[in-house]
Amino acid sequence: MLSSGSSIRRTEPMAGKGSAERRPPPTVEDLMFERPHIAASGARELMQLVQESQRARLALAANFESRFEDLVTEGAASGYPALVEQFRPLFAACDATLEALATALAGREGGAAASRLVTSLVREERMRHDAHLKVQAPDEEEAAEARAALEGAEATEMGYVETIRELLEELTAEAADCED
Repeated sequence: MLSSGSSIRRTEPMAGKGSAERRPPPTVEDLMFERPHIAASGARELMQLVQESQRARLALAANFESRFEDLVTEGAASGYPALVEQFRPLFAACDATLEALATALAGREGGAAASRLVTSLVREERMRHDAHLKVQAPDEEEAAEARAALEGAEATEMGYVETIRELLEELTAEAADCED
């Protein structure tokens, strides 16, 4: 788990193609903050932790997306269920971290509005992730269909991404207004 002053490990894909050239995804523990650290943090620091956690989630989503596209490109759609199962607990850890931060914010002076924004952020991220998970190709013959489904899912995700951006902008404004 993360300790005070620690940051969430980056999960961006490395240059080049193929899973072998990528950094491995983080562990669940890499994506969590220690509860005592959350409890000891003021509203401003909690909002900074939300921003850090969200950056890690976006990097995780980019890693997942890149690996998914590799599977589709390679015609290895049968690897998709394993990919989903590998990343599902990681996204759940991101949700749990953000939910813990939202709960902590709700208990801080001036943190109620930020708490609601973080809760909305978690909901939008779940819907975005769920929209992507609907794209499944059970066998290699359906790779072309998977590509078409991916394009549709990407269009749906863009709506969620825009809402998430707006929520993050509001959260940044709340952080600027917040006094610990």
